[in-house]
Amino acid sequence: MTVRIRKPKVFITVFLCFIFIFILPMSEECRGGVNNQINNSKESNNLSSGVDDSLHSALQQDEVAPIDSSAFISEGQGKQIQDEPEAKISQHQKEVNRFVLWVVGDNNVSEFKSRMIDYGNNNLPLFLRKYYRQLVDKTYTYPIIILFILFIFALIINISIVLLVMYFTNKMKTHRERYIQIYRNSYEEVLSSYLFGDIEWDLALLKLKKLKKPLNRKILTSVLLVFKENLRGEMDNQIPQIFINLGLEKDSLKLTKSIFYHKRIEGLKALTNLDPENAKEIIPNYLNDSHFLVRTEAQVAYVRLHPDDPFAFLKTLTSPFPRWTQLSSFFTFRLHQVPVPAFVDYLDSEIPTIRNFSLRMIVFFQQLENAPAIYKLLDSPIEITRFLSIHAVNDLRLYEGKQMIKNMYSSETQNNKLEIIKALKNIGDEEDYDFLESIIRSESTSLKTEACRSLYYMNSEGQERLKILNQNSELEIDLFLAHVTDPRN
Repeated sequence: MTVRIRKPKVFITVFLCFIFIFILPMSEECRGGVNNQINNSKESNNLSSGVDDSLHSALQQDEVAPIDSSAFISEGQGKQIQDEPEAKISQHQKEVNRFVLWVVGDNNVSEFKSRMIDYGNNNLPLFLRKYYRQLVDKTYTYPIIILFILFIFALIINISIVLLVMYFTNKMKTHRERYIQIYRNSYEEVLSSYLFGDIEWDLALLKLKKLKKPLNRKILTSVLLVFKENLRGEMDNQIPQIFINLGLEKDSLKLTKSIFYHKRIEGLKALTNLDPENAKEIIPNYLNDSHFLVRTEAQVAYVRLHPDDPFAFLKTLTSPFPRWTQLSSFFTFRLHQVPVPAFVDYLDSEIPTIRNFSLRMIVFFQQLENAPAIYKLLDSPIEITRFLSIHAVNDLRLYEGKQMIKNMYSSETQNNKLEIIKALKNIGDEEDYDFLESIIRSESTSLKTEACRSLYYMNSEGQERLKILNQNSELEIDLFLAHVTDPRN
């Protein structure tokens, strides 16, 4: 019986031709193994071995005329040609093929394969039919459909697992948040009643449920931290006592020894606020901790716990003192109104960030007695240190340092040159007119602008000097004057 297949549209044929051009020929032994497997599993009325002989003969002779599939497939043909492949299919592959044939059915597999072969014979160019036949054999030797099915099942299982994990994780997170909120409200109510004198400690202790659970003790510590931050007066002294009576300081001490940096920070913060005496003993151990945030927490805590000498730890640091820690320490220093130390003691530190911080503090607190130490830092090899020293000379109005900064002008960077010119606006006099005029005549636009500003605001004689310079049209002083006198600048 001849199987008729409707011819596809032209673009489908072209697409298939493009694909098969890049398909490498399959080895002869695999094709022999395929034919053996199919011939052993099919029934007597299906695809016969004559298909192979006739088809290969036609391909080798490069016949131009299309091959009629009816010449290869007939109902009465029973003769079989014995194929002896050079290599046998592995036992595992045979088991897979046998399973596929059992699931799909021998007749269905053979019939579908014959239709695929007929399709190639009737629609593909002659030079592609050989590769097409090899592709069909390969497909039936290695059941790709099974691999796709397994892949789909694996994908479905994977997606299901992910969805289940997300569902239960979200459920556990929601349950945990509700649990924390419930006990937080309960602990706040009980402790508020105790602090305001509504109940005694024994009754409050009975109402504080599940104190042995680590999570509940953590909740209770966070409640006490909030109370400590917001309550003042007598209550401020009672809160640390509650912390100690419940033994929560032991939990915080244990946290400070954790290998996780965020737990060490949590422990240090609780002890600093709720048990200062214990905190004073352990804080020095973390001033040079390996983690930046732990060091920051310890250094800020040191400032708060040592009001007599809040920045003494700067002498023991072995790592840089970064800007964030400087700002945090300064904020704590001002918030708790700690007495101002003499920052000149830290100007000789080997760590540049400590020297720079000390210069900023000297300027902020107007410690004029530190002028000689500031002059020494004008020769620092670090640009930012020299910049801060020049800035200190300017803000502290250190007239003795004027000539020093003028002498270093020619060898300085652009930013430091600008800072020197700004300083002359405040500490300059008639002796500096020629120096500023030379800058106006020869330097860059930004330096010229700043020199005009300093000369203009130095005194009235400086303004007259600018008017004289303005007579020289090449300098275009009027443009700079318009800029520096504009109140928006």
